Amino acid sequence: GVEKLESEIEDLRDQIFFFIKSLDETSVRGSSFYISILGHLTDIAQSLEYISKKSYKHVNNNHKPLRYNQLLDLKEIDDILSELLTEIEVIFNNREFQDISGVVAKKDVVLQRISEKIEKQVSRTRTEESSPKNTTLYFNLLLETKDLMKAIMSLMEEYNSSYKKV
Repeated sequence: GVEKLESEIEDLRDQIFFFIKSLDETSVRGSSFYISILGHLTDIAQSLEYISKKSYKHVNNNHKPLRYNQLLDLKEIDDILSELLTEIEVIFNNREFQDISGVVAKKDVVLQRISEKIEKQVSRTRTEESSPKNTTLYFNLLLETKDLMKAIMSLMEEYNSSYKKV
């Protein structure tokens, strides 16, 4: 899925010259929006690729699975992100762009939740964790998920800002 997304983004990049050339004078502002959106989409794709490669490498090298409490934490983050992405999908499918500001307002709460999981793992590592590979994977997943979340929110902020200008 990540390769397909990257391919689609690359196709958009390949068309940027023709897109800008085809703009009339009143639509030039759209070109910077288009370029910004491409940048955010690239960041999202890179985060997804990093998460999938790190996870695959861990499993492929037959490392021990993540611990139960790590899986619970990741599941909680997954549920939050799934809910947020579903909300974003509904907004775009229904073209209810005025609701984007509600999604953007959740940014700090979601990022704080991820930070809490990182702090929790630091504490566990100091007292009970014994697997450096698991701990490394877990931190990689959380940190990259945080970057993914920032990229998604930057994309939403860009849309929200542009929608308000219209």
